[in-house]
Amino acid sequence: MDKSIGVNYPKILLGVFAGVIFTFLVVPSVITVPMSFSNTRFLVFPPKGFTLTWYSQFLIDEEWVGPTLFSLKLAICTTLVSLILGFMASLALVRGSLPGRKFLNILFISPIMIPVIIIAFAVYGIYAKLNLIGSTVGLVLAHAIYTTPFVILVISANLYRFDITLEMAARNLGASAFKTYLFITLPVIKTGIITAGIFCFIMSFDELVLAMFLIGTKRLTLPIKMFSQLQFRIDPVVAAASTVFIMAAFAIILGLGFLRRERKAIVSKEKGNDSFEQ
Repeated sequence: MDKSIGVNYPKILLGVFAGVIFTFLVVPSVITVPMSFSNTRFLVFPPKGFTLTWYSQFLIDEEWVGPTLFSLKLAICTTLVSLILGFMASLALVRGSLPGRKFLNILFISPIMIPVIIIAFAVYGIYAKLNLIGSTVGLVLAHAIYTTPFVILVISANLYRFDITLEMAARNLGASAFKTYLFITLPVIKTGIITAGIFCFIMSFDELVLAMFLIGTKRLTLPIKMFSQLQFRIDPVVAAASTVFIMAAFAIILGLGFLRRERKAIVSKEKGNDSFEQ
């Protein structure tokens, strides 16, 4: 006797709900791309005509080039600082024997749980006394407060999955702790470090609230420039800038996928070789 196949309504509803959320998140970014090619002097959808004028203005005009280069410099410096601090903190939390490690772990990642505007208020009060408002060093440190917890989460997860017997074997063969971390630990968890670094870079580059509080009056970051442009003069240059970085983010995601696939291929090949030798 054939059994009737019932319809899984909860699964269908979940799929529809996920599709609606995905559409809500993606459609604004998709619409931005054609709007950047419009030959009108204001944002309009559907776009009218076709021109690359807004891209050339974004890449040539000093009003846009200056904030873009400064945001890139700020994001690179923040990424380096966050990776160094996050890696050392992760080693201390995962491998160390510090008293109250659970409390320290919560303390280190607490900036994730605090609204960024509260962090901006607190940092502004400290920087006003130390005369750091508007300085590049102050901005890098403020961004690092916000991005380092994500590095700790990613690298700690990789260290927990790491086979510590590899380090023990290296130490037994005479390698120092520094060489062990440099030639054994770092190569194994490099994918996690790269992922954390890219995540930090994107977060720092896109940060608006901290920059608005701490940037001063002498220069602008790209998010502040785009925000002010949308407030006072809405033209397709903003859409062109957004499209450039949407494409850059898409390329980064593809690169991470390629690195992950390459790593899986190497691991499976090594396992195959080990099985053959046995």
